[in-house]
Amino acid sequence: MRILHVVAGLPLAGGGLSELVPRFALEAARLGNDVTIATVARNDEPLSAAAQASAAGGVRIARFAPAFPRALFFSWEMRRGLPDLVRSADIVHVHSNWTFPVWWGSHCGLKAGKPLVMSPQGCLDPVRLAHSAWKKRLVGLFDRRYLRQAAVIHATSEMERDWIERYLGKGPRIAVIPNGVEMPDAGAAIPKPEGRVRKVLYLGRLHLLKGLDLLLDAWRMACPDGKTGWQLVIAGPDEQGTRSRLEPQARRLGLENVAFVGPLYGEQKAKALAEADLFVLPSRTENFGIAVAEALAAGLPVITTKGTPWSEIDGSCGWWVDVNAQAIAKALAEGIALSDEERAAMGNRGRELVAAKYRWEAVGRAMAGVYQSLIERK
Repeated sequence: MRILHVVAGLPLAGGGLSELVPRFALEAARLGNDVTIATVARNDEPLSAAAQASAAGGVRIARFAPAFPRALFFSWEMRRGLPDLVRSADIVHVHSNWTFPVWWGSHCGLKAGKPLVMSPQGCLDPVRLAHSAWKKRLVGLFDRRYLRQAAVIHATSEMERDWIERYLGKGPRIAVIPNGVEMPDAGAAIPKPEGRVRKVLYLGRLHLLKGLDLLLDAWRMACPDGKTGWQLVIAGPDEQGTRSRLEPQARRLGLENVAFVGPLYGEQKAKALAEADLFVLPSRTENFGIAVAEALAAGLPVITTKGTPWSEIDGSCGWWVDVNAQAIAKALAEGIALSDEERAAMGNRGRELVAAKYRWEAVGRAMAGVYQSLIERK
């Protein structure tokens, strides 16, 4: 198959789509397909590590120079050049919403009669739709049109399927395929010395939707005496000035055992996961929550909320709790009270879950099956 992915950008520090789209592309290439990613980027702009790895694995990356308005990822070069890429493809797969590459990629795919796959990747979350609602209602005229004409809409979870159906109504064909995760080598685990400070790790964007304000309140409840021997580590890139609100909150609460360490990538990220004892994702809403899958793959018990679709971890390899500080605090206290051996057993069950359902190899085969079925139907 000749597969064309279209995505707004693949920036070096982008996370999210910058990591996921290249991995979907790479898995398709490993299955013997001819794969191209079309994106808006200058020729001298460094791309994400995942994009670099996909290019090394045989995926072609077609860059189109950005132009005004930058907020919509508009590109005159993409407008002129994308139709040729679409005509030579068997499948056009467009990622996210609300940007020019999504609209133009969808338009070109439909005009050329190519099967169109669309992956909203959380954009149709009702909470996100309420943010800048009038803008999204306006540009949503384009998105709704193309989503309704897509051959398949890709949802990463049953929760996201519900969001899509709420946004569009019943009718569109939806394929539920999770995002994938790389399984680290269990034998490469870093030994944890006795007498060390044990760590609860948050790893992700610092954003209001991630519920970090709830986490700080919960940490105060779970460690009312500033519990020695445990530290909360908050790692990730700051967005919308969130860190400037969280750090004063931590000071007001008297939390001395909280560390804000900034974004971590590559080996630094792997090291943080290896050194942690518990992982927490207190999100108000998530379409998937790739950080949960990564933490489980690293052998960590996970505490997350019912704003995420991870109900399957509850009682086995983690806690799935209500979206409030009290519920998060209760789970933190229970996780801290466990022995190292009990946490390790939960972590092992988490690795087994990810190995069975969320490895990139299995996810890539599932997506390739969707592509093949569309070509056969056509």
